[in-house]
Amino acid sequence: MSSWASDLLPPAKAPGRWFMIGSTLPSETTPCVRPYAQTDIEYLSISRPPPPPISQILTLTLPRALTFALTSTLPTTTFLETPLPDLTPITSKLTELTAAPGLAECFTTISRSGGKIIIVTNGSKGTTEGYAEKAGVRGMVHAVVSCDEVGLAKPHPEVYNAALRACSVADAVGERWFVAAHAWDVCAARKAGFKTGLVLSERPPQGTGDRSQLDTYWDMYGGIPDVVGRDLEEVADGIIKRI
Repeated sequence: MSSWASDLLPPAKAPGRWFMIGSTLPSETTPCVRPYAQTDIEYLSISRPPPPPISQILTLTLPRALTFALTSTLPTTTFLETPLPDLTPITSKLTELTAAPGLAECFTTISRSGGKIIIVTNGSKGTTEGYAEKAGVRGMVHAVVSCDEVGLAKPHPEVYNAALRACSVADAVGERWFVAAHAWDVCAARKAGFKTGLVLSERPPQGTGDRSQLDTYWDMYGGIPDVVGRDLEEVADGIIKRI
């Protein structure tokens, strides 16, 4: 675990049965495009629920984002009437995304320790199951909770409530853990009642000598997660040490 965060973690609690909720399976998609799709599906969950599948949003967003980025063309009426390029050769590869580094090792560690794994995703259930199959971890996944089935996208509270219900179907007693790579995701999960683990996809600010900036960063997201690590394996190890 990163030394700059480890001393801020709360003390470990007594062992118990538990669940790990993985919110991200594949590695990130195109950096300039994914924020558009993620933002759109989140906002549509509020303004026009249920939102369309994120694959549809991404397919429509990619040509627009790349065209604007590569040509610096402003979105005029004339421009919008011009067909955007067909990027099917690119978007069709979305189902072939590779797993995040250390995912198979993380799932193996969790499963061998008695944990049940549920994946919570803003993507489709079928695509996510395909990612798990390709990564060789499908047999370790107890269930997949997709926002397409919930009718809302993360970070809407109902998605996390659906994840809690999925945990209860599997076991009514165990601890509930939610692991994600974004602070906003674990913030919403904690509010729903999960214990949380954060994989650092973006390093929080170091702060000054008194760590005031770092403390403010965590406070902005509802407090430091129960476990913080640089990768999935580190987070999995941190969870096991706390149960």
